[in-house]
Amino acid sequence: MNGFIHNSNPLPNQVADYLIRWIRESNLNPGDRMPTELELTEQLNLGRSTVREAIAILKNRNVVEVRRGCGTFLSQTPGNISDPLGLDFVQDRVKLAKDWSALRRVIEPAIAEMAAQNATQEDIEKIKYWNDRINQDIAEEKPHLESDQQFHRALASATKNVVMDRLVPVIVEGIQEFMTTINNSASLATINRSSTLATRHLHNEIVRAVSEHDGEAAKKAMEALLGVNEERLREKFGKDWEETLSDNK
Repeated sequence: MNGFIHNSNPLPNQVADYLIRWIRESNLNPGDRMPTELELTEQLNLGRSTVREAIAILKNRNVVEVRRGCGTFLSQTPGNISDPLGLDFVQDRVKLAKDWSALRRVIEPAIAEMAAQNATQEDIEKIKYWNDRINQDIAEEKPHLESDQQFHRALASATKNVVMDRLVPVIVEGIQEFMTTINNSASLATINRSSTLATRHLHNEIVRAVSEHDGEAAKKAMEALLGVNEERLREKFGKDWEETLSDNK
């Protein structure tokens, strides 16, 4: 390591930023081992406490993970943190569900379209796998949040767009918010059966469109899916949902 430059920022922050650049330029992969604290201290000619603070900054930003007794490793999802938008602290959950629904309508049809245009056969098989898992979970009346999240992750990965791929944690949070809101006061078995069947049909349509590289069909199927999801929220919240819509006009 070399080329470390001092500036007006606190020294631990400088070291953290420098290490991020070094990780990127060194083409490290998730799970790769980082230099030890002592090695960094010697290579950067800095005090051990400064290096320790820099590592703590990287840990808080989910760039690295520290395994006691083993060392420091590059995170499996470098830079992706839980609740990146601070939405856990939004008190009006009805409005949050409504706003998530609106955002998903903007982003996810584009993801489906791009996935259909760019998916490899390996991508298609992964999308099919997670769609089958969703179907199986529903048939067995099991929670299907995880399989649904993985389905959307697979779609985003298939876009071959690095920004879309990095948006996945935000989109997944929207899915989790939707599923939590829907299931908050009812078991999976009591959710409206017709809407569940509709969402399964539309998931299958997305898979078919992506498999056939039909971007327009994938986009329309995703738009329809999100419409069904929004209608379920509207039915659940009734007057509160309509009042939220009115407040936003």
